[in-house]
Amino acid sequence: MKKFLLILLCGVMLFGITGCGNENLEEHQQEQIQEFGNVEKETAEVLVAKFNTQVVDNRSLNPASVDYLTTDENSYWYGLMTGIYLIVYPIDYTGDLSNDIVDYMVLYVEKNSEYESNANEYLQYLIKANNPDITSEEINELLTEAKNSASSGKTVNNGKGIDIGYVDNEDNYQYQVIRLYA
Repeated sequence: MKKFLLILLCGVMLFGITGCGNENLEEHQQEQIQEFGNVEKETAEVLVAKFNTQVVDNRSLNPASVDYLTTDENSYWYGLMTGIYLIVYPIDYTGDLSNDIVDYMVLYVEKNSEYESNANEYLQYLIKANNPDITSEEINELLTEAKNSASSGKTVNNGKGIDIGYVDNEDNYQYQVIRLYA
């Protein structure tokens, strides 16, 4: 009986390793894409340029500049204004903005900073840079939902390829724009 169970267990493991369930996995991935959407892979350099285009075209806020760029813990930090930072987290950090594919981007805001009132506008541009098809109304809904979901640690999505997360700390808060790839 033990040999039979051992052989049965080995058979199940063999089917799992050889891809017997690949059709179900692909079907699940397609369902996920239909429900949550996806975006094309973009490099850090391209997405920061798209963000800057949104900023410059729509307002006189400071764009992200390599003059105010630092790297920390495998991420790129851009100082936008005192107390407001754009952080880019690549999937695999190489230190090369033109090759690093973005996993997610963060607008990091220090509470009670001199320019905190500009954070919402920067956030609108950051979301538009990640998916220009999202309307201002949808952005406002996502931001409200993200704040309301923060205590549960969940992100929100409207089916257009990005998730929005919100983290509130004692002296700062962060909005995360997470890219969903197929």
